[in-house]
Amino acid sequence: MATTATRSKVDEQRVEKLHEEAIVIDGSIVIDMVPEHFDRVKRGGVTAVNHTVTDPYAGLMDSLKEIEFCRKWIRENAEHALLARSVADIHEAKRSGREAVIFGPQNTEMIGLDLELLGTFHELGVRILQLTYQRQNWIGSGCGEKRDAGLTQYGRRFVQEMEALGIVVDLSHCGPQTAADAADVSRNPVIFSHAHPHSLSPHIRAKTDDNIKRVAATGGLIGITGLSPYLYYPDKPTTQPTMERYVEHIAYVADLVGIDHVSVGLDYDETFTPQKREDSAKKHGALLGQWPWPERRCKDLNDAGDMISITRALLAAGYADTDTRKVVGGNLMRVFEAVW
Repeated sequence: MATTATRSKVDEQRVEKLHEEAIVIDGSIVIDMVPEHFDRVKRGGVTAVNHTVTDPYAGLMDSLKEIEFCRKWIRENAEHALLARSVADIHEAKRSGREAVIFGPQNTEMIGLDLELLGTFHELGVRILQLTYQRQNWIGSGCGEKRDAGLTQYGRRFVQEMEALGIVVDLSHCGPQTAADAADVSRNPVIFSHAHPHSLSPHIRAKTDDNIKRVAATGGLIGITGLSPYLYYPDKPTTQPTMERYVEHIAYVADLVGIDHVSVGLDYDETFTPQKREDSAKKHGALLGQWPWPERRCKDLNDAGDMISITRALLAAGYADTDTRKVVGGNLMRVFEAVW
């Protein structure tokens, strides 16, 4: 197993063949529902994506409308996409050259205290669900809170109901104690679908070694984001991260908990604009910093069309074909098989 992202020459035919054959999954994206999205996915060889199908702070009615809007969009573009309700659906997407869209809201506030609604969202296609988004809710604390009291009693029942239904517990925006509690409660693998190790790039959204170990102990994983504010070099905080830096984050997790517990979760919002970044900073704080717009994402990993860059960088760093397949999609498939 490689442990550092040293650059070496790699056979491009080997890269292309492995990437074409592999199941490639982006563990976090906001889809822009336009034709160009399919062009990017096709170019990047992406098999499946975890789509933030609702606004994190949307209420019940708005969340239901947003889900139905996306369901309709998928139906209208059935030659390009399908709704992923099972592992078999992802394999079918790979076989037929389509994109499997997984519904993964990033908050539970639309459900509130009516736990029966969780089953409704499952029926509508939700297969990944993040417990909190930055702030406190009925389940626990987000990572934006100054105090994290951990998972509430209701939160424990909520996680157990997710387990019963077969919904993956996502802890990406949870506070550290809430994430630790959820990992301890769950009998299924839990994930950080899009995050990064705090030890390399300290940030409010980063995950401590202890939290990464707790999640890995469940059989879960952490998906490494491709955003510059999360991959940054502490000694060069304004330098745009490279693919070598992206692999350094993967290597750190692999060394800490094993190659089976790291994946890809780019956390790219295709609908993002400079104005939306300003609006987001007003609402959530400067989570994404003030990077120049062209440098806000890892170099050579600008969108879904560049996903092969990850395969290329892993092979160039000395990772075996089998381990590379795990990182770009195989590890997430293992979690889905265990939970769904």
